[in-house]
Amino acid sequence: MKHQRGTGRRIKQHSGFSLLEMLAAAALVTGTVVPALAVIRDSMAKSRDLHQQQLLGNYAVRILEEQTAYAATNWTNETITGSFSADGHGSIRYTLTKSDAPADGGLVSQLMNIVVTVYDDADGDSTLDVSEIQETYRTKVAKLNTYENEEQ
Repeated sequence: MKHQRGTGRRIKQHSGFSLLEMLAAAALVTGTVVPALAVIRDSMAKSRDLHQQQLLGNYAVRILEEQTAYAATNWTNETITGSFSADGHGSIRYTLTKSDAPADGGLVSQLMNIVVTVYDDADGDSTLDVSEIQETYRTKVAKLNTYENEEQ
């Protein structure tokens, strides 16, 4: 402790922080950390959604390519459904439609419209619901003699 000149009083020196200073520091930290954590949480959720969307897109392209090659040699109107359980993604399902009907965008015996929709069946009801994420791809295949003469 120090003595003041001319008086017999001693001045107490502070060696720590006051409660008010600690509360102000805690409020500042809370005011910056909480919003930052919310941004990080939202970013992680968006990253998971984008990863899932990319996975669905990859599966859609895979199915579309397989069925496009098949349709070129075997002209068959059909609807196929399935899942990717064998790949460890049982909740990911698909619906593929191949049609040469004009109402579906084709030309009978000339142009086939192929549409595949891959979706994450979050509720497990094997039906695409509005709230479930999905990817839809489409293409068309012309019926050519060179395809029909191709060995299978």
